[in-house]
Amino acid sequence: MQEFLLIVKGRPQPDLSPAKTQARIEEYRAWARSLGERHIEAERLDREGAYVQDSKTVMTDGPFLEAKEIIAGYIFIRAAHLDEATAIAQTCPLLEHCDLIVHRVISNDEA
Repeated sequence: MQEFLLIVKGRPQPDLSPAKTQARIEEYRAWARSLGERHIEAERLDREGAYVQDSKTVMTDGPFLEAKEIIAGYIFIRAAHLDEATAIAQTCPLLEHCDLIVHRVISNDEA
């Protein structure tokens, strides 16, 4: 099994009520449990962040530079290959509100 990073790329949308937010979280948790040991971990990112380029730090008011590039969090999963990781990503309930970018994590031994 290999490890894959699913980058959660949000879409601009209105704020949800606490009940709708909790329902979305529960739906995600159920999906993560259904993956069993294939699901490694997942975290949301803090809204405050910084973008560093050419030895300069540019502070932002969120984890993004432009509204079209909201990086909301990440998910680590295990899969045999990229096609399987992509198929797993396609079942994620977050796709109703976010896009997922799938990349294999290369170990230091492979680098």
